[in-house]
Amino acid sequence: MRLLVVRPEPGAAATAAKLRALGHEPIVLPLLATEALDWQPPATLPDGVIITSAAAVRHAGPAAAGLQHLPLFCVGGATAAAARAAGWRDVGQGPGTLQGLLDELAATPRLLLHLAGEDRTAVTVPAALTIETRILYRARLLPLPMLVPVDGILLHSPRTARHLAAEWTRLGGRRDMVSLFAISPLALAAAGPGWRSGKAAATPDDAALLAMLGKAG
Repeated sequence: MRLLVVRPEPGAAATAAKLRALGHEPIVLPLLATEALDWQPPATLPDGVIITSAAAVRHAGPAAAGLQHLPLFCVGGATAAAARAAGWRDVGQGPGTLQGLLDELAATPRLLLHLAGEDRTAVTVPAALTIETRILYRARLLPLPMLVPVDGILLHSPRTARHLAAEWTRLGGRRDMVSLFAISPLALAAAGPGWRSGKAAATPDDAALLAMLGKAG
């Protein structure tokens, strides 16, 4: 299949390489670009750190060096792998969503530092947890430069999905000619109705999204 990849770099290139290995033809047109923001860790060290994306790992920078000995709780496998590669030593992996991770951690009262992006998903913080947040980066929306003939579009976040749908409409694209493959039900719903078909991955990670596509042919 000819598939449009709109996630930000460097994730877009990584996803495209995996698609080629499966025999698909990826078209990479990122609709988000991330940029680092200045931040400082809190004066009082937390009991642990939460990171919910590989982008946060990349943008943590030198300010995170004094935190890397603390327990790190990652939302999923891709984030955990990026954290280990960046030098975090005590890395745990959650079920794939921030809410699920917080619920798993709720058994023990603790102060946690959330290293996050500017655009965050709303969650319910369990009573046992105190969360302090530092914003490490922002993701800037980019225009879709052109319509390209594709069989499907990969959606890696609700924000990207909403923006893709708006850009597709702005450029006069037909939704009924294109299928959507989303990393989560929330991302799929954010793209709105009218597409030829839509599927959400079994778990919110790139591996499950690619497994849903399978090999070409």
